[in-house]
Amino acid sequence: MTNRHSSISSGNIETSRSVEQGKLAALEAALHQVFDKLSLAGMAAGVLRGREFIWFRGFGYADLTQKTPVTRHTPFHLASLTKTFASTLLLQLVEKGQLNLDSPAADYGIELKSSGTITVRHLFAHTSGGNPGERYEYDGSRFGQLDRVLEQITGRSFEANLNKIIVQPLGLQNTGRMGETFEVALASPYELNDKGDLVQGTYPTTFRSSAGLVASVADYAQYVVALKGNRLLRPETLSLAWTPTKSTAGHDLPYGLGWFVETVNGTKVIWHYGYWNCVSTLVAIVPEQDQTFFAFANTDGLSRGFDLGCGQIVRSPVGAQFLEGLVFDQD
Repeated sequence: MTNRHSSISSGNIETSRSVEQGKLAALEAALHQVFDKLSLAGMAAGVLRGREFIWFRGFGYADLTQKTPVTRHTPFHLASLTKTFASTLLLQLVEKGQLNLDSPAADYGIELKSSGTITVRHLFAHTSGGNPGERYEYDGSRFGQLDRVLEQITGRSFEANLNKIIVQPLGLQNTGRMGETFEVALASPYELNDKGDLVQGTYPTTFRSSAGLVASVADYAQYVVALKGNRLLRPETLSLAWTPTKSTAGHDLPYGLGWFVETVNGTKVIWHYGYWNCVSTLVAIVPEQDQTFFAFANTDGLSRGFDLGCGQIVRSPVGAQFLEGLVFDQD
């Protein structure tokens, strides 16, 4: 005898799976259009739910000459996504009582002209310009000064801390400084010439807490899983990073500590982007749905011209597609 309730339940599950597959197919089609419109060379895009990828696609090529396919293990230059790793390293020092975020930056030899006292928190949250704490203004060079904080407290460089605390413990095989030997070859850099054609470019070689790290989507996903699983930070510390900074007037600003923090259509989105020569990247985390979206490219097209530093993820052509297709459309 067939159990009627089991049949209904099974039918609902199949329907739900079918709906999700339809949404993922629509997302893939939309990202393909973005890829073509922006004349990208290669792009790794994926959606992580919990600990597993529910969808991943490699678009274009990691190397146009060799026609090397893009996979989830292909390392890409991250540019400013490096800041999210620096955030974890610094906040571990806060947990240990070794760093007070409201200490003057000058205590660590960071001398910047200002009308007030610039603190570590101000550099961390991009609020060090003008009257410190008054307003948000994205400034990667000032964030990069946090290298000195890490070095003075730990006696190790940003790179050494990164390897010891994150890369090695998590077993990340395709994450590190440009020029290192990875399991998979780094995606080659490309740029558009004056005619709009893709030509070989050159990646920046600067490496510090603000930018310069290389990682694959698969490795970054392991990092996100470790963060959300409280392997790297306590829940209350991660919450601190993922809470909007308050201005001196008490207004919410678009940045937390090493992450953009935004509420879009009533849904909290934690995200960051990268933008540099031949580099454009995006990661977006939706905690309440346990979803994370990744898009890494070896050209600057995903970020160039969209002013993502203002703190609005919907300006990102790929970020907007993810939100509209998988986050807001929950029917």
